[in-house]
Amino acid sequence: MTDAVDRLLPGLRVGERVSLLAVTDAGPAEALGFVTELDADALAVVDRHGTTHRLPRAGVRAGKRMAVALGRNPLTTPRRVLDDLAARAGASGTPYVVRISDLLAGLEPPAAVPPWGQVAAFGGVEARFEGEWVTLPAAGPDAARAAAWWATRMGARSVQVRTDDPKVAARLVDAGFRTP
Repeated sequence: MTDAVDRLLPGLRVGERVSLLAVTDAGPAEALGFVTELDADALAVVDRHGTTHRLPRAGVRAGKRMAVALGRNPLTTPRRVLDDLAARAGASGTPYVVRISDLLAGLEPPAAVPPWGQVAAFGGVEARFEGEWVTLPAAGPDAARAAAWWATRMGARSVQVRTDDPKVAARLVDAGFRTP
């Protein structure tokens, strides 16, 4: 007999976002977040608040994979908000923005990301998470995607990269970024 986790075909992997309903010793439990641990007996899901929910695998009654959460249209964010975020991140230049769900669509999530926190480095560039945003100075699309995987686990929905380098800007536009 297969359990509810096995029925998530193809097999559930660490790094994926899921919604689970389980029965635990403390009663019914729901977990929505990213799988951080998975073995034959249990799994752990971290939610956007940083709370880890450890669930007995045999207690999982239902589950489904979830796409990265859709955020507001980043192009409608007031420029002063973007400028304030950039100033706190130490980023300058023209803003290029994108929804995280669009940037990561169809990509396989990494099994691990940097620890929970306000800043993390990606490709030699420091990203700053704040509210629904992750902001990077002069980063290319690969660093922005890595930062997006990290920040989406904490609830970020949009990415802002600041640059005046035309080559970086062209690569960002090719990856779906737009100037507000």
